Amino acid sequence: MGAKVLVACQQSIFDVAKGKLDAPVIANGPRSKSEVDAWHAAGARIFMYANPQVGNEQPAVYRQNYGLDLLLAGYDGAMDYAYQHAFGNIWNDFDDKDYRDHVFAYPTTHGVVDTVQWEGFREAVDDVRYLSTLIALDHSRSKEQIFQWAKGAMTNGLAPAGCNRVSSPSMAEVREAIIEEILKVQGQ
Repeated sequence: MGAKVLVACQQSIFDVAKGKLDAPVIANGPRSKSEVDAWHAAGARIFMYANPQVGNEQPAVYRQNYGLDLLLAGYDGAMDYAYQHAFGNIWNDFDDKDYRDHVFAYPTTHGVVDTVQWEGFREAVDDVRYLSTLIALDHSRSKEQIFQWAKGAMTNGLAPAGCNRVSSPSMAEVREAIIEEILKVQGQ
């Protein structure tokens, strides 16, 4: 009848669940491309959550883990928990003795107040959109070749010209490199 089964789980259930789940939502995610490929070979779309869980003021971590890292590892998406989950008063992250509230945006009477972690997650989505745009426009390279280029940009410093660095590039520099590639493909 078209119903699908998805479940939040650990990678350790693979041998028992392969072929039975349409979309495992793996906590912390498989750590190797072969694990992701194994789920795909079993007919599943694979999603990630809890890498980290919502609520940590670490926008760069959300941006990296839920953006290009997720895409380049072969995941089909992310379902982090939760946009808003209070363990007491949602405006007091520390009123529960065991857990801190899981909040990407705090509710108000007329909308929300977003957080730095939400901004990191949003930047992750934008990074994926930029790389997806490059893939759609660049007919001279395959998706796999562009993924290899992007992995190099993230680890080997293929950032824009004039950028001197000793360490790995920031995600902002990687996005700038992707934009330069898009402009090259468009002949600008």
